[in-house]
Amino acid sequence: MVVTSDTTADERLLALQLVLQSKTFSECETLRQILKFIVERSVAERADEIKEYTIATEVLGRSSDFSSKADNIVRVQAARLRKKLAEYYNGEGAQDPVHIFIARGHYYPEYLTQPPTVRPLVNSSEPQAEQAVTPNPEPAKLSATLNWRSLAFGLLILNLALLTYILRPFSLSADSPKSPPLAKALAVLWQPFASSSQPPIIVYSNALFLMSEQGDLYRYYTETSHSLAMGAQVPSLAGLERRGPIPAHLGPLYYFDSYTGIGEVVAAGRISQLLARRGQDFSVKRSRITSYEDLRNRHVIFLGASLENEILGKLPVESDLVFEDPAGNEFVGRLLIRDRRPEANQPATYEFRRDGRTKALQSEYALISLLPSVTPNQYILVLAGLSTLGTQAAAEFAISEASMLTLESMWAASGDKDLPSYFQALLEVQIRDGIAVKTTCLFVRRLRQNRQEKSGATNRG
Repeated sequence: MVVTSDTTADERLLALQLVLQSKTFSECETLRQILKFIVERSVAERADEIKEYTIATEVLGRSSDFSSKADNIVRVQAARLRKKLAEYYNGEGAQDPVHIFIARGHYYPEYLTQPPTVRPLVNSSEPQAEQAVTPNPEPAKLSATLNWRSLAFGLLILNLALLTYILRPFSLSADSPKSPPLAKALAVLWQPFASSSQPPIIVYSNALFLMSEQGDLYRYYTETSHSLAMGAQVPSLAGLERRGPIPAHLGPLYYFDSYTGIGEVVAAGRISQLLARRGQDFSVKRSRITSYEDLRNRHVIFLGASLENEILGKLPVESDLVFEDPAGNEFVGRLLIRDRRPEANQPATYEFRRDGRTKALQSEYALISLLPSVTPNQYILVLAGLSTLGTQAAAEFAISEASMLTLESMWAASGDKDLPSYFQALLEVQIRDGIAVKTTCLFVRRLRQNRQEKSGATNRG
């Protein structure tokens, strides 16, 4: 590791988000709040606020008469934070491009960049409980109209971070040692993508938004593809009414399709690391510029549901498990996964589960779908959840050897030895404080209808 002051604000914020979204920190709310406070203050160049008194009063809820001589709470929590960061970076965060470090005797964070040699990713164990997590007392309040200063800036940071994180130089030189082969459990899913002569494509979903002259963003739904340039004025407001009446006197709106979710960012980063460790080149594209020609010539990994990756709806494949978005003026949180052929005693739909009082998310569902592409021996992998958290959980499950061994064992218990060439796996994702803390495979199902498998194209190479 190299301590550096050259890391950008985007890189530092992404390093923070990777830690906050990790399983290692999933039940450490106090430590997460402290880390978020000091990193955000360092990015804002407000170093004078990163001190024991402000951490105690602004993060830990101590009164204005706080005295560090009488109360050592900040020092105790800082020691725990250093230990937890070391656990994270020695485990699931080993491959993060930038590590956050807090020296003993200080609270100001330093940022360490990864050396060129990449170590294998080590899966972390089950999260260790720090304290009970207090549910958010405020019910979730979501609106079609979003404030530009908070949401748009955050989304912009995510997309800049995506480019910074994913497109950093992963390629290995000719003098580098040969990459280790994929573990058998991972090869079942990843072999076509990790040993391809044509670099596979990682496609992240990007929803459509319209921006008003006041800077507000409106979620935009349309049945047709636009060829508008970024920032161009939209000639018609058709599509806005899907989530409610169009506000009167709205004025001109402008087209933006460059945003994605944080789960897609982290998922793309994890998959990039998996491919890079095997010396496999790859490219990254957003879904709305991904073409049918891409599917003909490359193995493709889609991040996000088919509702956001419209090209998936054109595949010659009929899946049992599909995403559905109810029509009408219903909140997007009603997105669900439908099982078209549920087995006995299994539900036909899988939806978000919420806390009865606060309405905060408690669990959701995600799919791992290995599908045939439009060309024989080309594969499409779709990792998608009901929300961006589910997409990240699906990706982390898919790159975990232990998780994939569980999936294989579940399939073997049904009487078949090896996983089929094309399949879907339904995952249940438990959520706590906005973080996916546990992912469980509910069942694995063979893809019932696809043209390639019927024609005998079952080669995974």
